[in-house]
Amino acid sequence: MNESATTLNKADIARENARRFLADKAYVSLLGKSQAGKLRQVMKGIEIEGVTMRLMRDVMAQSSRFETVDRRWSVASRYGDIHRPFERVLIEILKSAGVPVALGVLAQELEQVYNRPAEYYEQALPRILTDKEKFFAAGNDKYGLAQWLLDASYYDEDDVVFESFISKEQVEEFTALCPEAKWEIEKVGDTAAKLAADCKEPIPFKIMALFAWRVLGEDFDAIDFYTDVLSDERIIVLSDQKIYPAKAQKDFEKTLAKIADELSKLPMEAEEEEAEGPVTVTDTDKEEMISMIIKKGSASAEELLDSVLEVGPEDSAFEGALESLKEALKDEERVMWLGGTRWGKVEVFPDEVKEIPASLIVPTSTPFETPEGDVYDQMLEEDGFEGNLKSAIYDPFAEDVTDEDPARTMYQPNGDSQRCVLKYHHKVVGTFPLCQINPDFFGTEPEIIPIVLIDEGKRKSCYVNNTTRLIYGMKDFYKDITEVSGAVFTIEKTAKPGEYRLIREEEPDATLGIDTNRSLELLDLKARFESSDMPIYDVIVEILGKQAVDFPRLVNEVNIVKRCSRMLVASILSSYHAFHTRGKSDQWLFDEKKASQGFNKTKKKYIKKD
Repeated sequence: MNESATTLNKADIARENARRFLADKAYVSLLGKSQAGKLRQVMKGIEIEGVTMRLMRDVMAQSSRFETVDRRWSVASRYGDIHRPFERVLIEILKSAGVPVALGVLAQELEQVYNRPAEYYEQALPRILTDKEKFFAAGNDKYGLAQWLLDASYYDEDDVVFESFISKEQVEEFTALCPEAKWEIEKVGDTAAKLAADCKEPIPFKIMALFAWRVLGEDFDAIDFYTDVLSDERIIVLSDQKIYPAKAQKDFEKTLAKIADELSKLPMEAEEEEAEGPVTVTDTDKEEMISMIIKKGSASAEELLDSVLEVGPEDSAFEGALESLKEALKDEERVMWLGGTRWGKVEVFPDEVKEIPASLIVPTSTPFETPEGDVYDQMLEEDGFEGNLKSAIYDPFAEDVTDEDPARTMYQPNGDSQRCVLKYHHKVVGTFPLCQINPDFFGTEPEIIPIVLIDEGKRKSCYVNNTTRLIYGMKDFYKDITEVSGAVFTIEKTAKPGEYRLIREEEPDATLGIDTNRSLELLDLKARFESSDMPIYDVIVEILGKQAVDFPRLVNEVNIVKRCSRMLVASILSSYHAFHTRGKSDQWLFDEKKASQGFNKTKKKYIKKD
């Protein structure tokens, strides 16, 4: 039972020593800094392997040496009563550091405490630090606390022990734990390093100094001994003034990694969340975020909050922090919202991405009347549509810019990618219609969203316009496409917000694909249409007279001949006896035998009135 308790005690001591090691490093890294540091900055400053943000936060939160304000960390001495005696603050800083501190760093730290220029303290400190009862000069313009030194001004060991505030029990304990060492004044560092390595426990600095004093006698100098031992790379001294061999650092790191792993498996404690508190974007945070956005060109909220406030999507405080970020940047004129959780530097969009190219605009349909008084191309209400047309008119392949109903479009599911099929008119002008892309893929706000497309090493800026319902800037990606219509590519999100990869497919789409021979036939029909006065009805008869096709393909081919709305095509198919679907399929064809039956009179009630 006792053996188990002893083992547990040693484990606890090892953990506390490792935590002290980490806290010591963090304190020194923050000391003298003009601004409080973010957790990640502290971690970067100490660079200890295996340390996680949660461990770093836990160690610093459990130490009275640190204070956190707005999720930034600093030394606690800055936040006490500014009317505290100056000397007390100075001693508190040195005691917390646990090692001698440079004069310049002390001056910078006192500037933060008392809000007076560091230059003032650089002039005043040397006079104060000459008090040998409280301070000592450790060389290289550094100063430490006299209480760390062995008081060797006495001849009798009992007096030295008593005046140095060492207990006789400690002396006896470490005399038994440590082997006898042969001290030489020229080799203090060598002997100290060997003794630290050979002793069964970390040695208090004053105890080791006492061992050296016993041998060196009058040659012993407390300050020289302290500085020689502290400066030796084979030795580690923690803030509790205990000496370890340098190899102990690996043990500290191993223990810290174990603690970090244990913490990662635990849910966030209520008091831990409460200590973190709600996260708000301060004016300082806002300026740092704006600088980051302008420097990078664009940045996501996830990047900004993680970098500046160290809050990630997995943190409970993320949603509140995101709302605070949105509010902070809402009316900021130096950056612009790019949709979703992205912001970028202010950009003046090209005029061409604000307008729909004239060749894409589907004209308003008007009935076609022959000299004989026959009327074709009359628009019907949807209730008059035949077969599957009531749903087919919302197929993205049938729809197009200026000829769509975004609220009823049958979009493909949202995800990390969207399949796109290119039509002839968009290939010509370098656009792509948003009717083929799920609205949540790019986002429906703001009006214009700049994106970057990558294709075979090429990076190009493109623009998603939610008002015109087009993607602009695609022409360079279409240069190598040989298909007149039906080329297939996928737009895929990359790991970087606002950046997408364009992936081409070899085979054209079965519905919208048009090979060379078919394109020549359509172009011939287009020439005949333009040279003579003929209704869309005749174009549909020509197309369906040679093949049975589904509705989206028919709309596509008709539009290569003559731009018209899908609603007009659906109206014509539904208005004449000669048009019908093949069996139970959704493919339409033209029955020449029924052409003489003309207009289906039952559809008159569905004809749209002007």
